[in-house]
Amino acid sequence: MNIGKFSVTRPVTVTMRIAALVLLGVVCLTKLPIDLLPKISVPTVLVLTQWPNVAPEEMETQITRPLEQAVSSASNIYNVSSSSTQGNSNIRVQFNYGTDIGQAAVDVLQLVERARQRFPTDPTLQTPVVFKLDPSQLPILIYGVSGEKDPAKLKAILNNQVAPILQSANGVASAVATGGADRAIIVDVDPDKLRSYHLSLSTVSKRIVEENLNLPAGIAKQSDTEYTIRSIGDFNNPQEIASVPVGTFNGQNVSLGQVATVRDAQQEIRLSTRLNGEAAVGMIIVKQSEANTVDTANNVREKLKQVSKLYPNLKFGLAYDQSEFITHSIDDVKFSAIVGGGLAIVILMMFLRNFRSTLVVALSIPISIFSTFTLLYFCGFTLNNISLSGLSLATGLIVDDAVVVLENIFRHIERDKKSPSEAAISGTNEITSAVFASTITIMVVFLPLFLIKGQSGQLFTQFALVVIFSIGISLLDALTVVPMLASRLIKQDQIDAEREHHEKRHSAGGDTYKRSLIMIIFDWFGDRFDNLDSGYRKSLEWALKHRWRVIIGAFGLTIASGFLIPFIGSEVLPQTDSGNFNVTLRLPIGTALTKTDETVKIAEDVVRKNPDVETVFAASGTTLSLRGTTTTLTPYQGSLTVRLKEDRKKQTQEIIKDVQKQLGQKLSGARAIVTPYDLVTQIISGGNQNIEIDIYGTDLPQLAKISREVLTQVRTVPGMENADTNVQDATPELQFKVDRQKALQLGINFTDVASALNTATNGTLSSYYRENGFQYPIYVQLPEGQRKSVEQLLDLPLTPTSAQSSIGTTGAGSGNGSGAAGGGTGNAAGVVSSSSATTAPGNGYVLLRQVAQPVITTGPNEITRQNSQRYIAITSIAQGRSQSEVLADLQKLMAQQKLPAGYYWDFGVQQKQRAQEYGGLGLSVLLAIALIYMLLASQFESFLYPLTILATVPLSIIGVVLGLFLTGRAFGLTAFIGLLLLVGIVVKNGILLIEYTNQLRERGMGRTEAVLTASPTRLRPILMTTSAAILGMIPLALAYGRGTETQAPLATAVIGGLTTSTLLTLFVVPCVYTLLDDFGRWVQKDKRDLSRPTLVEATPAAIEAEKAGKEEKVTAS
Repeated sequence: MNIGKFSVTRPVTVTMRIAALVLLGVVCLTKLPIDLLPKISVPTVLVLTQWPNVAPEEMETQITRPLEQAVSSASNIYNVSSSSTQGNSNIRVQFNYGTDIGQAAVDVLQLVERARQRFPTDPTLQTPVVFKLDPSQLPILIYGVSGEKDPAKLKAILNNQVAPILQSANGVASAVATGGADRAIIVDVDPDKLRSYHLSLSTVSKRIVEENLNLPAGIAKQSDTEYTIRSIGDFNNPQEIASVPVGTFNGQNVSLGQVATVRDAQQEIRLSTRLNGEAAVGMIIVKQSEANTVDTANNVREKLKQVSKLYPNLKFGLAYDQSEFITHSIDDVKFSAIVGGGLAIVILMMFLRNFRSTLVVALSIPISIFSTFTLLYFCGFTLNNISLSGLSLATGLIVDDAVVVLENIFRHIERDKKSPSEAAISGTNEITSAVFASTITIMVVFLPLFLIKGQSGQLFTQFALVVIFSIGISLLDALTVVPMLASRLIKQDQIDAEREHHEKRHSAGGDTYKRSLIMIIFDWFGDRFDNLDSGYRKSLEWALKHRWRVIIGAFGLTIASGFLIPFIGSEVLPQTDSGNFNVTLRLPIGTALTKTDETVKIAEDVVRKNPDVETVFAASGTTLSLRGTTTTLTPYQGSLTVRLKEDRKKQTQEIIKDVQKQLGQKLSGARAIVTPYDLVTQIISGGNQNIEIDIYGTDLPQLAKISREVLTQVRTVPGMENADTNVQDATPELQFKVDRQKALQLGINFTDVASALNTATNGTLSSYYRENGFQYPIYVQLPEGQRKSVEQLLDLPLTPTSAQSSIGTTGAGSGNGSGAAGGGTGNAAGVVSSSSATTAPGNGYVLLRQVAQPVITTGPNEITRQNSQRYIAITSIAQGRSQSEVLADLQKLMAQQKLPAGYYWDFGVQQKQRAQEYGGLGLSVLLAIALIYMLLASQFESFLYPLTILATVPLSIIGVVLGLFLTGRAFGLTAFIGLLLLVGIVVKNGILLIEYTNQLRERGMGRTEAVLTASPTRLRPILMTTSAAILGMIPLALAYGRGTETQAPLATAVIGGLTTSTLLTLFVVPCVYTLLDDFGRWVQKDKRDLSRPTLVEATPAAIEAEKAGKEEKVTAS
């Protein structure tokens, strides 16, 4: 098909087809959701189990290990890790990429159900929760809510009224209130009165449950009416609870009020939260997995307006807003794309020196970009940082094909004196093969990315598709729209006028001839290029005479640049400045919440004094952070979530250094760790810690000792000052050792002891009090003043299990038995139960001291396991240095460690996964080069010519290394993608040179003259496309604004690589071409003189015409 003729003769058809693509793209753009990153699927399933107040060792042996053994039998498992803390068991099951995670979650759920059969029988043990890990389901909004004096009432309003309203917002998955105080009905039981009435805590709790029930009782009929019968036993008010009979004594009923005080109060505060120093309850909003972050945040704000009308006294202070960073990030990348496109158009204007010609090329930018939005929409992608960065990067490449085609059309007008229409047809047809092949090479280099599994493949697949599609549309534009517009917008009289202007300017010496300012600039630039053009031909003549010197020199520079690689370092992704950071405060284990809160307030005051800080959300009693809702309540820990001002004067990293230094001076007895909140890294890796050392062993005390010693040394490594370990010093424990033989004789079992201690110290959730459609817990516990000492706990009365089946009746009697205070005989009140508990002593209850003895000891605060082996992790963020530099130093440090037998170390699972992904990325480069070779071999029908072009690929490494070294940036995933893109661009330039050289030789020109003619002829389009690409990427390389930090190494690598490879390609390609051509002739024993025409039709006139066409430099208007 003659595509040039079709485009020129069918302008309406071409216009309508392109307009349809653009129109569809505009419509799709309005419907595209906005997010920070593409949807990333992590093949991980979590299993969470709660068993309140159970120590970590018991959680490990009774819950975690059975679950680990069960889930480890699932298919395609990559790794199983677990964490056992007080009352919590968390298991993380990682599958190989490519596994159907939905089916995997179902399999894990079934295995967990089987493992539950081995669980202890305890009503407080909760059913394990199994769910898929979604890294995008992080808090998008955090508010600090205040304005209500009663903290319990405030929490109740948020839980019962506000949270449902916010959850009704489109896109919201959950709205959770954290901190503050929860309303509860507290039953403070007097242990002395319990003993006097011969009752126990378990009896009190059980009676509340029995009296607070609503039960159906069938159906009753009366006449023609049928009634549903219900027995109503709900408490009408808290005071009614005090009237519940809990037993009898001397023939009289004993009510709850006689042995306990019933309070409508609040639960004991275990988590204290503040916003900017004022007591507040945190409201954490999490979006649905597929929801749009920005839209969801806007929907929540609309709902907050509704809440403000209902509760005008409530104040919602914004502590964190993920949508802010996303919006700014997207806007800044858009700005970079617009500026880059503008700079590319300016450089094209300088080369073409005519508005109409520039317009023909510039139109390819909006056509390609708007058409690409169609791909994004129908592929289910979002408008995110990665896709927009791909468009921004492609902006400089989109014009390449249009420039080459237009330049060739002008050459036909100038050289062959053809009309614009004829030149559009012949010029397009002549260059179609080269343009098509060169564009396809850029597309081909991205194909191997689709074979890479893991997060890297998911992250950059969308980037690759965006670049491929936009460049594909630009190819269509260059072969259809450009010749169509050129045939109509370019006028012969304008070309003649430009030639006349050129002649007058040179005849007038350039001084007396009147010109506008813009023409003076254009003429100056044109003169510089003419000088460069003529100088290039002379330099090329020298290079062809010294081919080995040129090649050895070029590849010598490539090797020399390799010596800079160790000074660059590597990382996964560069940190982004989201304008937020976290402060984690850790005090010695066993520190009370009140002391922790005092320390948190000191840190809070230090941070708030910083002039760049907007809000500080403080939490005492947990490590609340932007990674999710509250974790396990730990009274010795606290955290600050800091939001910085938009107009801050310093970068976040600078502020972090200042805060870290100030906290180190102000805090004593506490460790403060200040870390930036990198949202991009958080979503991709599921955590900020990018370096982890795991130490494995069996004995927990020994393992903890080794980890502390290693941690001390790790902190001496530059960049690891904030290193920490997940397992801290041993937690102080008060253990009660039960004499099982004696307990059995007294009718007491271990459950009786544990239940009584739990009720006395922590409170037992007995039942719920219902009011206005909401329910509030009823806790049975000892008064705070009567459960502080061990002696008070030892006097707890225990009721034998067999005596708890019904209300006991107590009366006067006599008998031998243990006295209330201990051993001895005498008269005592006897207990007679309907169940005839003959094993109970004479007074009907047993004191805790009779069956158990207290032992003060220590235990671990957390037990972590990796693939069924215990380990302790040391984690940190590499600060001030690249990740590879820190890892290299750590490797040396750990190699010197002499660990005891049975103990060893390894880097974390994530680092090993990244190493595997990097290996896949390296393979993709080799595969891309192989595919390009096959493509070029087919294009040139030669095995040698592709080697000529591919020989220039290593030359781009010089610029990549220099660019990263001079800017201080590390080589990471994005820089690698830039290197991959460079392979395609460099090859593209080589194709333009070789294709035209072969065309000239086919017309009969000698090889040397063909090279000397083709190379300068292609100089202008090569420099135009390279300059446009470089200028188009400069805004990204400068990392202007939020979110662009991620793509800055990519742009830097491309700019540096393009600069050096283009300059060297112009000389290396002709030299390698002639050498390989000589080699081919030597193989074929061809001894022809290649400096002369070899075809019959190559007459002297034809050769002179070719030379004249090159030497006549009349710039197209």
